[in-house]
Formats: sequence, C-alpha cells, structure tokens
Amino acid sequence: MPKVEGTYPHSMTKEEAVEVSKKAVMKLLSAFEATDKKVVTVDGITDHTNKNSVEFSCKSRGFSITGEVLIKESEVDVTVTLPMMAIAFKGLIKAAMNKHIPKHLEGVDE
Repeated sequence: MPKVEGTYPHSMTKEEAVEVSKKAVMKLLSAFEATDKKVVTVDGITDHTNKNSVEFSCKSRGFSITGEVLIKESEVDVTVTLPMMAIAFKGLIKAAMNKHIPKHLEGVDE
C-alpha cells in the first residue's frame, strides 16, 4: 500500500499536540471531501503501546484511507496509507498535509 509521510515540528506538550493533531486531521479529512470519518486517540499509558497517536480512517472518492499521527516530544510524524488504486492522489494528499498540519501545530487559525 502506498504511503504519504511527513514530519512536522511542534513546541507544545504531548497532550496539547494530541488535541491539536485531532483538529488538524479533521481539517485534512475535510480537504479530502471524506465521508465515514473516524478519528481516535491512542494513549500509550492505557494500551501498553508506549506511544501517543491519533489514528484515523475515512472514505474519499470511493477509496478507503487510513492514517496515523504519531506524537513525539517536539514533532509529529504523519502517515496516510492509500490503496494502490489511489496512488495518483499521493501528491495532492502531501500538499494538503503540508498546508493544514503545520498551521494547526503553530496555532494559526484557518
């Protein structure tokens, strides 16, 4: 499965970064004109994975898309996984990520 990945810096606590990342993901999914949106927080303290992340899934233009925002101390790693048939949208997704995610992490309202 093709993946679109990006790493974006932040200067907030992990808890703040999780909340902001959820908002950024919702904005990103709106840019995809997504339906069936699901966004969940994974807390490493309660599920023993030792990670904090925001996981998401949706349908866009007939394709099922999944992804994760892995929250680190000073950056977030974003991965969007696409079905093979959606590889043509890889550039559009990367552009949307670069547009929406840094703005949210910098506290800029859109």
